[in-house]
Amino acid sequence: MAFKIILKPIVFLDIDEAVNFYAQQSVPLAERFYNTVISKIEHIQHNPLSYGFVHATVRCARVPHFPFRIFFLVSGEQIIILGIAHFKRSNRFIRKRLS
Repeated sequence: MAFKIILKPIVFLDIDEAVNFYAQQSVPLAERFYNTVISKIEHIQHNPLSYGFVHATVRCARVPHFPFRIFFLVSGEQIIILGIAHFKRSNRFIRKRLS
């Protein structure tokens, strides 16, 4: 069963910032990052419960080949993507996004 994906508006900013960072190095690298994130979100959509918890109800998935994580929660038949962050960023930012 595929869950419905909901992206909080700030997630688009997270993606844009990372894509812009990689685009400064290489446009193909930026495109690969973007496509990898989309592919990972699609995987989360079909297998959300296979990812571990990082805070209360928040789960986390690593973005393959890049130092980023996707934070999300499962609510009924919906997956709410809360953020995409670099590994160096603390998990604490996610608490603000829960409200």
